[in-house]
Parts: sequence; C-alpha cells; structure tokens
Amino acid sequence: MSRREFSKVSSALWRSKRFLGLTSDRARLLLVYFITCSHQNSAGAYSLPVGYALADLGWTAEEYRQHLDELIEACLVAYDEETSEIFVTGWFKVCPPMNEKHASGTMTRVNEIESEQVRAVVIGEFKAAQKVRLLLQGEARRQRAEIEQ
Repeated sequence: MSRREFSKVSSALWRSKRFLGLTSDRARLLLVYFITCSHQNSAGAYSLPVGYALADLGWTAEEYRQHLDELIEACLVAYDEETSEIFVTGWFKVCPPMNEKHASGTMTRVNEIESEQVRAVVIGEFKAAQKVRLLLQGEARRQRAEIEQ
C-alpha cells in the first residue's frame, strides 16, 4: 500500500473530452478512485486486486469490469488482466517528478511493474515528463544566471 497522503487531481479533468465522454457517472467515479485510492503511488501505476476495488467501491465484479472496460476503451487507463496492474494515463502531466530524487524514486516504482505492457506505457509517459522537467529546470537556471550577471 502507498504511504501517499494525497494525490493531485487536476481541475482540467472536468473539462476533459475523454472524461466527459464516459457514458456513466460510475465510470467517472472509477477513474477518480484509481487516481486517489490508497494503492496509488508516484508512478501512477500499481497492482490492484479486483477484490480490493470491489470492497472499496461496494460494486459487483460485473459492474467493475464494465466500467473498467470503458476507461480502457477511452484510453484513460492502461490495464493488465494477468497482473491486475493499472496505470492512470496522463499521470505525469499532473503529478510529474519534481526533482532528481523524486524522479529516481518514481523510476524505482516503474521498475517494479510486472506487466511489460503497462510498464511500456508508463515509461513512455515518464520519459516525456522528464524531458519537460529538465527543459524547465534548464530555462530556470539560465534565467537565474542572467539575473545574477
């Protein structure tokens, strides 16, 4: 289980075409659950046994699967049935690593993902977020250097 006390949820979620395009409030609730549940970690990817989700949500297995399939179809999550691992796509746009230590810890979590399929999606998004972070840090250093001169 995660030791995270909170997860960032962007207000842009409520304007997302994919989120608003979901056919039910239950599917939207499931996505918010995946973003905020106690299993969540810095990589946005974790193992979630179906029974845990059913207990937390009070749903039947059929209802859970129906809404999970809708989230997968909408590309809001990546899921591997064999490992029960889930990744909330776009995680690093909202919760990017903030520094090298954070990035290193997040990469440790990424390396723990058993599913090759889910890990590949996570690594792709992680690399993109790292590139943005490093570009922003470089720009901030350049601006500080200009101010100091």
